[in-house]
Amino acid sequence: MRTLHLELPCLPPAEYSANRSRGAPWQRQYRVSRGKRGAVDEIVALIREQGWQGPAMKKAEVSVTFYLPDRRRRDPLGLWERMKPWIDGLVEGETPVLKDDDLRTIGFPSATWEYRKGRPGTLIEIIEKDA
Repeated sequence: MRTLHLELPCLPPAEYSANRSRGAPWQRQYRVSRGKRGAVDEIVALIREQGWQGPAMKKAEVSVTFYLPDRRRRDPLGLWERMKPWIDGLVEGETPVLKDDDLRTIGFPSATWEYRKGRPGTLIEIIEKDA
């Protein structure tokens, strides 16, 4: 079974939120997720850095850990919503990790959180399952 651990040094940025995109021109929405230095590029760079190779996973378990730098109130669904461009990055790029990001492929990803004072981050773990 193949696994992949991608750790980003931040929480998903607020500009990845659909709330920020509502009513915005499509060019802005595209730029945030797929434009130069967009969310997809961040994930593709991490995948490349880890030397990922092989065919895309047809079935996988995806889990996300949010490392919160403080005890400020946060909307859990808002955090999860901002993950979408990063999850899209697992499907796109030269060497995709996942065949798709639909229910058949990844089901409902799990999410958890913990406090890490002054050091925000997001850990995405992908574990291949038998198809």
